[in-house]
Amino acid sequence: MRRYRLCGVQIETEKDPARNIEKATSIFREAVKEKPDFIVFPEMYEIVCPPEEVGNYAHTVPSEFTEKVSRLAKTYAVNIIGGSIFEKDGTVVYNTAVVYNREGEICGKYRKMHLFDAFNYGESKGINSGSEPLLVVLDGLTFGTAICYDIRFPEIFRYYALHGAQVVFLPAAYFQPNHDHWQLNIRSRALDNTLFIMSCNQTGKRFVGRSMVADPWGVMVSSMGIEEGYYIADIDVQRIQEIRQRLPFLENRRFDVVPRDD
Repeated sequence: MRRYRLCGVQIETEKDPARNIEKATSIFREAVKEKPDFIVFPEMYEIVCPPEEVGNYAHTVPSEFTEKVSRLAKTYAVNIIGGSIFEKDGTVVYNTAVVYNREGEICGKYRKMHLFDAFNYGESKGINSGSEPLLVVLDGLTFGTAICYDIRFPEIFRYYALHGAQVVFLPAAYFQPNHDHWQLNIRSRALDNTLFIMSCNQTGKRFVGRSMVADPWGVMVSSMGIEEGYYIADIDVQRIQEIRQRLPFLENRRFDVVPRDD
């Protein structure tokens, strides 16, 4: 396949996890009427809580929670990037995005590598950092997964580009008031690596919303405002090769240039 329809579900989480999942699922059921190939949920779409409390909402993978998402993927025959949940693994907790194929099978999970220890928020107080990127191929699309604060670190996106990713999916809960950084980061990472970045953010009083897709030229091709709901982006991955022929960033890189020590 060359063309794919991507969909992002943008919500504001509340204090009630059951209500959050009900709301996300309701929007999901509307979104599948658009016949997307991939649906993405935001980071922490079950609950946002202080890092010290994440253990109260942590799930193993697989679990009863992931089984519910698997059933959605299988029932509607759609690939799902499961935003992120708090994953319990033994005595530690990770901020984890789970990937499901159209049959509802778990195809991989990505544990957030860069924890949000910035702006007086200490994610590492209750969460462990992941150590590995995740590349998956579904429906012929090669994609990577990152989570929120990862967008500020170019290295993981360059890794994905060099290993064949055509899209990087980015579930997020990107805090207010940094919407300028949000859009700049997404467009820059897409342009730097000449690939698509598809984001799905939380919205509301605490988060910037504005879920968007940037193409390999760094252009925003589809986006939302701050409303809850979903958005659709139709992409053609052939555009990656077209742009790389004109602007061969990856071929022009040099590692033999050593800074002078004056």
